[in-house]
Amino acid sequence: MDSVRVKGRSFLILGDSSIYIEKDTVLVLPDSVASKLKRDEVKRSEEFYKNIKEKFYKRRFTKELYDLLFVTPPDSKPSKPTQPAPINGNYKKYEGKRIKNIRIKKLEVFGTSIRDTTKNTDSWAINFANSLHTYTRSRIVRNNLFFETGDIIDPDLLSDSERVLRTLPYVKDARVYVIGNEEDEEVEILVVIKDLWSISGEFDYGSLDRFDVALIDKNFFGLGQEFKNEFLYDADNTPKIGYSGTYSINNIYNTFTGADFYYARSEPLDRIGGRVYKNFITPETKYGGGLTILKERRQINRVYPDTTITFSTEYNNQDFWIGRSFLADEKEDGSRISFQIAARAARIKYQDRPVVEIDTNQQFFDSHLYLVSFAVTKRGYEKSSLISGFGRTEDIPMGYLAEFTTGRDYNEFYRRAYLGWRFSYGQFLKRIGYLRPTVSIGGFLRGTMVEQGVAKLDLQYFSFLYRFNKWHLRQFFSLSVATGVRRFDDEFININDRNGLRGLSYTFLRGTKKLTFSSETVAFTQLYFLGFRFAPFFFVDLGIINAESSKLFNNQLYQGYGIGVRLRNENLAVNAIQIRFAWYPVVPPGNS
Repeated sequence: MDSVRVKGRSFLILGDSSIYIEKDTVLVLPDSVASKLKRDEVKRSEEFYKNIKEKFYKRRFTKELYDLLFVTPPDSKPSKPTQPAPINGNYKKYEGKRIKNIRIKKLEVFGTSIRDTTKNTDSWAINFANSLHTYTRSRIVRNNLFFETGDIIDPDLLSDSERVLRTLPYVKDARVYVIGNEEDEEVEILVVIKDLWSISGEFDYGSLDRFDVALIDKNFFGLGQEFKNEFLYDADNTPKIGYSGTYSINNIYNTFTGADFYYARSEPLDRIGGRVYKNFITPETKYGGGLTILKERRQINRVYPDTTITFSTEYNNQDFWIGRSFLADEKEDGSRISFQIAARAARIKYQDRPVVEIDTNQQFFDSHLYLVSFAVTKRGYEKSSLISGFGRTEDIPMGYLAEFTTGRDYNEFYRRAYLGWRFSYGQFLKRIGYLRPTVSIGGFLRGTMVEQGVAKLDLQYFSFLYRFNKWHLRQFFSLSVATGVRRFDDEFININDRNGLRGLSYTFLRGTKKLTFSSETVAFTQLYFLGFRFAPFFFVDLGIINAESSKLFNNQLYQGYGIGVRLRNENLAVNAIQIRFAWYPVVPPGNS
């Protein structure tokens, strides 16, 4: 027999069993039993932050500093891997009941949690910061709901409302709850919403003679409207200070119609105009459309290996589209099948441009474009997490889209027809994961020849959340193939940064054909140190483009390999930190 001394707050592992020992203990075990001791890092971390809090709370100033920098995590237990869940699954049992009242609960920006609405703080610093924020007005929240008092509960409309609220740029998270018993004829709806801090800014510094400053309010006066003001300083321009502004209205009078207004006055860009639009945001949306009116003068730089040519263009643009959607069927899983038809007319007229001929500078032709499209969609959503976020609710689109577009282009030199097809499919496949391929083919027909044609395949994939020992793994793949057919001069695609290899940038890494592949393996670990959870990842980016040879595979294959880690500490006000290292075996000229 052997004696094993176990310190309190530790785990004693015997074979495949784990026993938690609260206090210091001495156990007598047969020497044939394999044992291992492991400290409870979660308890150790909680005690660490508890000691910090006790020390900081001794003085008023440090107490306020603690409340600004730290928060209390909702639960110290690691999250368990879950399979995606139907997005309207919790509402089915209330289907057919009448809504007697709708309550809006607005959580404060700081010191509150969507998962625990009773959580609050008495910190004057946090309360002062919250008082500076203008909260979304209740009528704006109600305007983004697909139901109102007196309606009969439709599970699809409740789930659509919750999903749309989460997509708003000024909302951090939202929940829609049904309050009542299954026996009640009438129930109450509680909408819980937590705003984002709406005021932000941007700063782009080139030198003391050239920099940009922007101030953005994504929830102007709590109206759900965005106001962006950008000031551009360039000592070489006249005037030296330029301005660019955008005012956006998300939802006008509960019609889900949005509007953007533009104004810019600077050396590289003069713009005035706006647009009004309504998209098919749910399968129940019957009508969609949009109108854009724009007058713009833009400075364009054409970069060649030995020189850069700068010139200005000025044009008027009018663009109008209208569509009708017909809801055809609803499946047992909550997905809905609909049919859409839409038509578009667009006109562009230049007042200033480079010299154009039938085979020169075709991008600057005056033209009238008329299109009509037919589409069939099957749309549904499932809830999941630990995909692009660290646990927030994510709505995964399910279903398919099949679309055909045709029309005519009348430009100042000739007429031509347009034909285009697009198919997209998204689904969780058993034992495989989520797969979403999208195929697009289109181009203009002039006589028997195709011009400005494109064929493109995009493939996105992520696996289920798998357990490997004590780690939860998820694999991501992305593939993109594109080829152009008789594109005009100076029409290029590239593989820079988000278009192919993250972190790679080179002006002449451009062409008309490309192939890119990206892989990322993410591990959501149980590693726990002073409140930090670790998600290491490994990524590979590959890309090839016909920059030097017209045959794609005769060009250089560019590669990027990297590792990184994402850290999350729910005790800190800043949730996520990412550190990433990458290596490129081959780089374009002028890069290291």
